[in-house]
Amino acid sequence: MGIETPLRKLEIIGNGTTSILKANHSNLISKGSREYVLSVREQMLSNRSFKVPEDWDVDWNIRLGPIWTPAELGSTNLVCWLSPEYYHPLDTDADIIAQANDRSGNGVIWENTWTSASCPTFTSPLNGFKGMGFDGNQWIYSMDESGDGELDPGTGDFSITMLVEFGGISTAEKYVLCSDGTKDFALSVKEVSGTDMYKVYFDGSATTAALAVNVVAPVILTVGRSGGDQFLKLANLSINDTNITGTESVDIDNSQQFFIGGKEAFVDRSAGNMFTGNIYEIMFYNGTLSTDDIKNLEGYLAHKYAQTSFLYSAHPYKTNPPRTGVPA
Repeated sequence: MGIETPLRKLEIIGNGTTSILKANHSNLISKGSREYVLSVREQMLSNRSFKVPEDWDVDWNIRLGPIWTPAELGSTNLVCWLSPEYYHPLDTDADIIAQANDRSGNGVIWENTWTSASCPTFTSPLNGFKGMGFDGNQWIYSMDESGDGELDPGTGDFSITMLVEFGGISTAEKYVLCSDGTKDFALSVKEVSGTDMYKVYFDGSATTAALAVNVVAPVILTVGRSGGDQFLKLANLSINDTNITGTESVDIDNSQQFFIGGKEAFVDRSAGNMFTGNIYEIMFYNGTLSTDDIKNLEGYLAHKYAQTSFLYSAHPYKTNPPRTGVPA
C-alpha cells in the first residue's frame, strides 16, 4: 500500500505492544512494538516508494484511497524521478542545488561540478515545493551511467514528463533537456516568427511543434518516442493530441549523459542556448506508457503543485487527484 504524498508529517502514538503511526491524516496501525514502529518509520522516510509491510492494517478513507504517485508504475517503466524532496543544497550555500538524487531507487545522480555559479538554484515555492531554477547560465547533468542503461532506451520507446515554468524565450534556442551535444534527443524552445515554439530533436534533426509555448503559467508536458514515433503532449490539451509526428529510431545509448538546462552545457554555454525558467519535477521512463499512465502523471503533478487550472476541462483528474488502492 502506498503512502499519501507529499509525506509531510509522521507521528507515533502509544508505547505498548501495538502502536499507531500517523501519516498526514491517515492512521497506519502496527501489529508490533513501538520499537518496530520506529524502525518502519525510518524505512518510510528513506524508502522512495513509501511502502509499508503487507501484514499491517491500513486505515485509509475507504472511498478515496491514498494519492497515486509515479512509484505506482514501478521499476518496469520508471528509471529516474527527480522531485524537490531530493534536491540537495551546496554545503556553503543553501540556495544552490549541488545535487539532485533519483527518487525512483535506481540510483541516478545529477550534479554540476563546474562552478557553483553554474549550478541551478532553488526557486520560490510552488504550493510549498521549491524547484530547480535556471537563469541561462546554469545546468545539471546525470553522472556517467557506466552502461547501466538507466536513462538509455536505445532504439526503444521512452517518455519524459515534467512540470516546467518557462522564463525568457528568444530567437536563440533554449535547450530544456538534451541527451548529448549531438542532440540524439533534445527538447528546446525558440521564438519562431514572433511566436514561442517547442522543438523536439532526434538524431540532430528538429521538428517544430504546431503549438505555442505557454510562458504565463507552469506547464505539464510529456515528450518522447512511442512505437517509433516521436511525440509531445501537453496536459492542457486532449491526451490524444499528438503535436510532433515522424518515426525516429535513433539509438540513445549508455555512452551519453543527459543535461537539464543545456546541451553539453559547459561547451555551448556561450552561445546563448541555455534554458531560462524553472523545473519542479521530472520523471524518466523507458518503454511505452499508456494513455492512463500519462493522465495519472498529469493529475499527480497538477494536484501536488496546485496547477489544476492547466488541465483541459475533460481531464479525468481536473477536480480530484488520481488515487490508488480504490476498492471496486
